Amino acid sequence: MKLDPEDPRLTAYVLGELGPEEAAAVEQAVASTPPLQAEVEGIRQARDFLTEHLTQSDEKLLPTQRETIRQSANTGKILPIISLPERLQAWIIPASAAAVLAVATTILILTPGEKKPTVAKVTQTPVPAPIAKATPPPKPAAPAGTASSFSQRGSITAAEFPTLDLPTQVIQPSLATISNSIRTDGKLPARESIHLEEILNNFTFRLNGTAAIARSSTPQWHPDERATGLSAHVATLTTEMIACPWKPSSTLLFISLRGGMQDGQGAEVKVAYHANPDNVFRYHLLGFTRTDASRAGKLAASPTSNSTVTLAIEIEPSKPGTELGSLVWSAGGSAAPEIHLIHRTDAAPSDDARLAALICTYSQWLSGEQTGIIDADLVSALAREITSSTLSPERSDFLKLIEESLHL
Repeated sequence: MKLDPEDPRLTAYVLGELGPEEAAAVEQAVASTPPLQAEVEGIRQARDFLTEHLTQSDEKLLPTQRETIRQSANTGKILPIISLPERLQAWIIPASAAAVLAVATTILILTPGEKKPTVAKVTQTPVPAPIAKATPPPKPAAPAGTASSFSQRGSITAAEFPTLDLPTQVIQPSLATISNSIRTDGKLPARESIHLEEILNNFTFRLNGTAAIARSSTPQWHPDERATGLSAHVATLTTEMIACPWKPSSTLLFISLRGGMQDGQGAEVKVAYHANPDNVFRYHLLGFTRTDASRAGKLAASPTSNSTVTLAIEIEPSKPGTELGSLVWSAGGSAAPEIHLIHRTDAAPSDDARLAALICTYSQWLSGEQTGIIDADLVSALAREITSSTLSPERSDFLKLIEESLHL
């Protein structure tokens, strides 16, 4: 059994919710993998600590309550017994093992690379004073939207990194490595050779969500130039959101940036995702996980004329159906219309968004990400939903490539 530290089966293992065979498999995997051992030990410590400190016996009184009763007995007057704060009562009353672990998970999930908090961070004496928030404040040394957060592998928390500058440079599309390995060598490609952003940008998408246009501030274009292909648009930004196939509680945000054309020149475009920390728990820019300069690229670059760059962000909301933030961008040094991101669950996704979701799922399956969550059955089911007699030849061939790889 292959597990990673974020696998939910580790939680179920600690709680004793797995069957004998699966529990034995998890135990074997943990025994041979130090990172898994550290994760299991952290979950156990959090469970034990929160079980001890967040449960209250019905027969045990707080010191303040005992003092109130003593004074009532001495004076003959009935004094009000000081009760626990309402927010603490909400934690104590439902103190089952599942609730305890849910709290532990919320406290322990931090920005990748940050050390887990010690129990001292969450220890609170039951007094009427407000309870400190579990989420740590942003660190001054790591401002939001820096290159370090951009190159982090995995999710980052919106509370610590509410802003992320997005790459706008042209991404070199590549399917040759995958195709040659599957169709020539008859085997799946090496996991380290898979780059989600390169596979995604093999295709051009017409997203069916919110769009914004950045126009030129200089009168260099005239309507008579329509036939030449020139345009007054410096750049166009389109978006669409769809339910995440491998985590239905999350949302996939697709962003497509198209450079305009003015005398064959492209304009410098900067795009940033501003997450709403009140509604977004964490998010993950898919792909771009290499930290070397050859692949990380610059965070703000100039897309060439008529070029298109498509990005995908997995957003895990803390509230359903809420505003997930916005895209703030500029072109040629001038601010462009901001796009507010509100996921409408009743909106039917476009065929292009469904294909983009399939590509993201398939790429992560090939690279071994989300092991235990994304499997061949999920990829196959998504591919069947996309299959149609009206697909373009390149998209049909891609679906065939997926089918061939699933049988290796």
